[in-house]
Amino acid sequence: MFTSARIRRLLPAFAAAAALAVLSAAPASAQSISVVVNGQPILSSEVAARVALLKLSGGGKGASVAAAKQELIDEKLKVMEAKRYGMTASDAQVDAAFASIAQRTKMSPDQFAKAIGQRGVSAQTLKSRIGAEMVWAQLVRRKFAAQFASKERDVIAQMASRGDGKASNKATQYTLRQVVFVLPKGASEAQATQRRQEAINARGRFPGCDGAVQFAAALRDVAVKEPITRSSGALGKELTDILDKVKIGGLTEPQRVDQGFEMIAVCERKEIADDSVLRQAAQEELGSKAAQEQAEKYLAQLRSRAVIENR
Repeated sequence: MFTSARIRRLLPAFAAAAALAVLSAAPASAQSISVVVNGQPILSSEVAARVALLKLSGGGKGASVAAAKQELIDEKLKVMEAKRYGMTASDAQVDAAFASIAQRTKMSPDQFAKAIGQRGVSAQTLKSRIGAEMVWAQLVRRKFAAQFASKERDVIAQMASRGDGKASNKATQYTLRQVVFVLPKGASEAQATQRRQEAINARGRFPGCDGAVQFAAALRDVAVKEPITRSSGALGKELTDILDKVKIGGLTEPQRVDQGFEMIAVCERKEIADDSVLRQAAQEELGSKAAQEQAEKYLAQLRSRAVIENR
């Protein structure tokens, strides 16, 4: 996603900052209001701190007061819009991302914070940027998920028509139903053993997927879940090897799960074209580019509606 890419681009500059952290801390800025965005202020001290961050992250001549203001305005708009949808980046998520950056520069979070602080950038300044980008990425993914999926399908179809990605590879598609013999929490080993034997005994009487619900209704505390369809690639070799040994309409042997003992009914099994290679290629082709393009359009809309007052 584009957020991770932006953060990754900061790493070389941050590493350099740690190596060169011999400058004194920048003097505190006056706490005057520089910009008001939809009623929310941006302080001049925030602008000064963001200028320092832009310089540290390789902004060079682009690390101007105007550029810092625009970035802070955009962040305000991103965070406001995300909050409108009930989305925020938690302190734990931001701290984890900050720690990850520190780790890549071979420092602890405290060492990293001190290093960038000696270049005039507080840890909170960087964390504010990380948090805004993080919640914005989540919002864009959620809001435009259907569009991304549609584009992905179009790209896959185009690749398949061109014969890209070895589209002739085969896979197996399974339609399955989970049958669970429920075991109460805190059940003893003796109760678990008895329940497993009940599942084994019922397995031989299973009438097939069409009669699964009636089958469960005649038994004590047995749940049958809705059918699901999965490819062999999604299920993994270990499970597909087990499923391939079960006849259509049969059940796997009972396995202990959190709810009790589970058996899987094989309702249907058929060969399909494996599009996993095509799907991966499509995701790479769309990837962050599609998200970035959509995010830029979205942000432009927010800017056009915003009330921004420069002081």
